[in-house]
Amino acid sequence: MGLYVDVIRYPDLFLNIFRRELHGKYRGSVLGLFWTLLNPLALIAVYTLVFSVLLKAFTIEHYPLFVVSGLVTWVFFQSAVQMACSSLFAQPMLVKQGRFPRHMLPLAVVATNIVTLAAMLAITIGINLVFIPETRTTFWAAIPLLVPLIALASGLAVVFAYLTVVYRDVEHLMITVFLPWFFITPIFYTLDQLPGLEGNEWVADLIYYVNFVTPFVEAIRDPIFFGEFPDLGDVVYCVVAGVVSLVLGVLVARRMDDQVSATI
Repeated sequence: MGLYVDVIRYPDLFLNIFRRELHGKYRGSVLGLFWTLLNPLALIAVYTLVFSVLLKAFTIEHYPLFVVSGLVTWVFFQSAVQMACSSLFAQPMLVKQGRFPRHMLPLAVVATNIVTLAAMLAITIGINLVFIPETRTTFWAAIPLLVPLIALASGLAVVFAYLTVVYRDVEHLMITVFLPWFFITPIFYTLDQLPGLEGNEWVADLIYYVNFVTPFVEAIRDPIFFGEFPDLGDVVYCVVAGVVSLVLGVLVARRMDDQVSATI
């Protein structure tokens, strides 16, 4: 896992890249970080209006808080991985340097999105603690789960950053994939609320376990919205998924590093 240890081994280099990424993300913006929060807020308003008010499809109490409690995980994951796709192309002069640790570029993108994740989670937990008293004794259980979530995003960020350099279609493919991926992830609904899954339990299992983001959404939402501790099976799944993602990132980076420097 030396690839990730480089973040600690070269802290000044990583912090410089991180600051540049963060500054570039909000350069010239009046609202700054609020723009990152604006998109989830707009989604919450739309989904609440359509599914809870107009269609009355879901009758979950505190439905807007239910949605945002799921979006916390999804927004971080999608933003980190999607933005990382172009991270190597954005810095050609650095990538061409033979001794430069190229993997730090997508990892810095993940780090900038951790700032957004922390802001969204703090706001969500704060509001939930006020309106959902049950979460006051369980909310802290979501914090440790951020570690495997960040590991998942970090490994895949490295994978897709390297793949995008060699196969440019990957970046466009990810943009296409994320939209249907979002809708099959139980963010604005729970699986037991979908009538179409009655008698089709295998579809529910497919959504839950093959879609590896689902256990993260459920495990993090349980303590911050439902006031319940995460299911042990979900926790184990999240840890394993995070480790597998990190290993995959190492394997891809080692195999494609020379090819990436030559392609850029």
